[in-house]
Amino acid sequence: MNAVYVINASDYKPISLGDSYLYQQYDKIASFLATNYGQEYVRLLAKPVIINNQINWHTDYDQPLSRIGDLSNEIQERIKTDYWRIKNKLDKDIEELEFSRTTEKRNWGNILKQIFNDENNVILTDGNYWCLLWGWKFMNKKENFLAPVFQPEEKEIVEEPVETSPIVDQEPEIEEEVIESNFVPVNHIAPRKRSFWYGLKRALRNFVYRYWGLLFFILLCLLLFCLMQKCTREECPEIFELNNQLDSLNSEISRRCIEV
Repeated sequence: MNAVYVINASDYKPISLGDSYLYQQYDKIASFLATNYGQEYVRLLAKPVIINNQINWHTDYDQPLSRIGDLSNEIQERIKTDYWRIKNKLDKDIEELEFSRTTEKRNWGNILKQIFNDENNVILTDGNYWCLLWGWKFMNKKENFLAPVFQPEEKEIVEEPVETSPIVDQEPEIEEEVIESNFVPVNHIAPRKRSFWYGLKRALRNFVYRYWGLLFFILLCLLLFCLMQKCTREECPEIFELNNQLDSLNSEISRRCIEV
């Protein structure tokens, strides 16, 4: 592999992964991507090698690469379009992995989600080939932003009646519509059919995210209610002791009044 880019390690904070850092798992991640997606996905991640507080990024490509923000708008739009196409495809698999029943798949979902995070990705390219810097908190969401493209609304065309001579025994010509597809087939994890429990977990998660304030308020009210109930019970030891003391004082006062 060839060194294509260098940055200072002290300028960015590495992303933690359990007891180690995410970038230290490159070989493990590359093996997973090669097995489940293909070698072309492995080439998307530059390999970090730290030497003397500098991160040297290596790829199979043998020419220097530039940050996408340093190139023309035309190149930026083309490369970022391809980046987001692949990222959106991976995000579907990542969501399936995160809600898997097996711990290993959930862990891989978390790892891939941190790797392909547009806020912590830096895109390097020469205008054609591109790869990612990853594993550190680059805070680079703005540079990777791709403005959505809105298709213009089709205007209704009103055809005016035109007098034409009748055509006898002539079948209308039918033009075949050719649809071009930019889909590039790759090996990826086949999405698992969503079960009832998957939908239930998603519904509960969305409910908690949306109404966590209300749930906290209800819990606080229940706690206050329990405390008030405890303090107002007659069998409460503190209240019972106070009542005994008051009875003793009343008896003592009555006795003294009689003696006087």
